[in-house]
Amino acid sequence: MVRIAEELPARDELLDLYGAVGWSVYTRDPERLERALAGSDLVATARDDDGRLVGLVRTVGDGVSICYLQDLLVHPGSQRGGIGRALVEHVRDRAAAGVLLVLTTDAGGTEDGHRSHPFYRALGFAPHGEQGLAAFSLRV
Repeated sequence: MVRIAEELPARDELLDLYGAVGWSVYTRDPERLERALAGSDLVATARDDDGRLVGLVRTVGDGVSICYLQDLLVHPGSQRGGIGRALVEHVRDRAAAGVLLVLTTDAGGTEDGHRSHPFYRALGFAPHGEQGLAAFSLRV
């Protein structure tokens, strides 16, 4: 059984989890990762019975009209056990009525995209195009 809590994990735990899922862009600069989490609206963790960090979700937004699921990670050894769903449901339960939950994930042509798209659809998310929306981004 996992326990969901709002907390900022220790640096070594963050690096272990982000590294385990292959998000090396985050692990290259631990200070930046810590600042990103500290500046988030919500950071919720999932810990197993031994207290080991097995999942994390973090959001950014205005708390009124939009909530962006910035990161959702579940340790590979703990995936497909409901942890990701529990973390997203925690965010959804904490969001104000009428808030738009938004996320960006890998494209369908990637291995991760093929796995994650059905997961997000099962939680009620729909691609922007199906909602008459388009997404744009600019890396600076």
